[in-house]
Amino acid sequence: MRKLLLILVMIITSCNAQSKKESQHENHREIETPTKVKVLLVGTSHWGNYQQADLDVAQTDEIDILSDQYQRELDEIVTKIVAFNPSKIFVERTTAYQPKLDSIYNLYRTSDWGQKSRNEILQLGFKVAKKLDHNKVYGIDYRETSFPYDSLMKVMKATNQEALILEFENDIKNYEKEYNTLVYHKTPLKDILYALNDKERRKSDLGWYISKATQAGDVESHVGAFLGSEWLKRNIYSYSIMQKYTQPEDERIMVLMGASHIAVFENLISYNPDWKTVELKDIME
Repeated sequence: MRKLLLILVMIITSCNAQSKKESQHENHREIETPTKVKVLLVGTSHWGNYQQADLDVAQTDEIDILSDQYQRELDEIVTKIVAFNPSKIFVERTTAYQPKLDSIYNLYRTSDWGQKSRNEILQLGFKVAKKLDHNKVYGIDYRETSFPYDSLMKVMKATNQEALILEFENDIKNYEKEYNTLVYHKTPLKDILYALNDKERRKSDLGWYISKATQAGDVESHVGAFLGSEWLKRNIYSYSIMQKYTQPEDERIMVLMGASHIAVFENLISYNPDWKTVELKDIME
């Protein structure tokens, strides 16, 4: 009887030890799960368009980023991004442009050159990179695409889609009005960036390409679908370049591009199990 009890105790002890070992192994696996790359998304307007016209479909005013107000507010944003500490910064320039981007960034790092440029790449991207002592800022834009907006409008006129044309025009006017109001009231820079990166704004922006432009013309006309696919192609290619530049040691990266590009990137990254988006608002507040 005693031998039987002893055997039972040994079996129970062995099972408990095995269970504990498996539990420890499971916890160890959880600890070793790779950390997702945090991708800071910063969508902007093009500050270099200040007092210039006819550079985009939407004709908006632009803030004077060189004003005392916006320089102070920009410094606050730069400080927060520096604290976030991205190891790489990606901007709206092509890989073919990279040698020139390297050259002008080196000038920016080593002299006062570029301080009066209004371009957001210099004003925000270069400032952050310099403070973090980065050797390089990475261009990821892809431009070998088409944007046949004029053809889109011609097709809609030829097929008597007056209601759709009016809807397009109203969308543009509403955006112009909203953004121009922000500029007119000298809205704080962070609030302007929050507005440009608002979830609904992104949804509306991307939605135009994949659910509105695609309606243009009759069933034999595909200029709208082509325009939308070219826009997605440009951004998917850019995203691919960003992925290839990002190495295992990069825990945090930053993407600085026009807000319409960021709307696509957010969606693409949501399907990447190894990356996680971070919003400017997350690190500012």
